[in-house]
Amino acid sequence: MTAATPHEVPLLRRDKPPTIAANDCDECAARRLCIWSHLNPLHCDRLQELGRTTRKIAAGEAIFRAGDPFRNLYIARAGSSKTVFVREDGRHQITGFQLAGELLGLDAIAAHVHQTDAIALENSVVCVLPYAGLDRLAESLSEVRGYLNQAMSEEISREARLLMLMGNLTALERVAAFLVNLSDRYAMRGYSPLEFNLRMNREDIGCYLGMKLETVCRMLARLHDRGLIDMQARQIRIRDLHGLRAA
Repeated sequence: MTAATPHEVPLLRRDKPPTIAANDCDECAARRLCIWSHLNPLHCDRLQELGRTTRKIAAGEAIFRAGDPFRNLYIARAGSSKTVFVREDGRHQITGFQLAGELLGLDAIAAHVHQTDAIALENSVVCVLPYAGLDRLAESLSEVRGYLNQAMSEEISREARLLMLMGNLTALERVAAFLVNLSDRYAMRGYSPLEFNLRMNREDIGCYLGMKLETVCRMLARLHDRGLIDMQARQIRIRDLHGLRAA
């Protein structure tokens, strides 16, 4: 069985992003994970107040860069991305991988500049939400404020999980937990939780989990030898999800 994946999209010029019609959200596969799923249907016409737009991003292209002024939040509509923190000495740490329906840019609210690079892992589409308009909308719609609070809480939880992965788990436990996390997130999007393609390469996985490329490959091979997963290039098939959670 081939894992369901978002289709690739052609590239558009970045200087004039298209606006979105009010009913465009009805056709979005990530709608039920997005902010608009929290809105009362009677409030959907308020979307026009935001000046919301979309951008199509090529694989390897930046959605935003560290140091860019903070003006917008971004919701992944299709495709995937990674966020990368780069030290002054050039060393870098991948801080997360984002899938469709997830919010990007929350880390910039306090400092008013983006703290990380957000890089598309594949040809992707993002919705661009001007933060000033979103904040005004949240003042009158409690659902919007609740969504933002939830998104910030989830961001804090993700950082806490990363610290746990880096400090308390063995290499095998880190890789197993990473695959389980992807499985759960794909299930939320209506894709198979047992078979999916890794959008990131093994070097990126190692950078996120704090281990060398060779260690990632060795741990994946060990999970395969235990009968927990099958691998073919970037395609993963989970044979024993319960066992993987317990690994």
